[in-house]
Amino acid sequence: MPSEIKEKLVTDLIEELKISKHVLVTEYQGMTAGEFDELRAVLRPLGSKYKVVKNRLAKIAFEKAGHADLKIFMKGPSAIAYQGNDGASLAKILFKFSEQHTNLKVRAGRIENVTTDAKGLKTISNLPSREVLIAILLSRMQGPLQTLMATLNAPLSSLHRALGVLAKKKESTAA
Repeated sequence: MPSEIKEKLVTDLIEELKISKHVLVTEYQGMTAGEFDELRAVLRPLGSKYKVVKNRLAKIAFEKAGHADLKIFMKGPSAIAYQGNDGASLAKILFKFSEQHTNLKVRAGRIENVTTDAKGLKTISNLPSREVLIAILLSRMQGPLQTLMATLNAPLSSLHRALGVLAKKKESTAA
């Protein structure tokens, strides 16, 4: 029979996972308590959480929260990082931290309802930030509009130049 503490832990985890669009599973074997604190401090400004949960309890929570496809990655010492806003930033922070602390390994994750392995998450983490991507999109959309405006203004500019030349010619002949 499950204890009340475990039931409460699973219930709380289910509620947090239901509102999280981004969930990443990591391996943490050999990490110290100080490293955990450091990682959590880095994730806190992003609004992310990092928890070590028993695999059996995490699998139950994943099943009930709609992240059932992550259950297969819960083997050995596992921890989960999750949040609701920016999955690419979460992956970027975890991979950057894992480069400095070799005991942390990203196994897999679910970002925007797409589950992928560590390789896919690494690709996502290498993407530019959301703001940079929006700026690139807007500049690419603006380019054709500028070309169109230049094309539409070309006949008027030519007419203006021709009239200017004619006006100067008439002034020089009149003088």
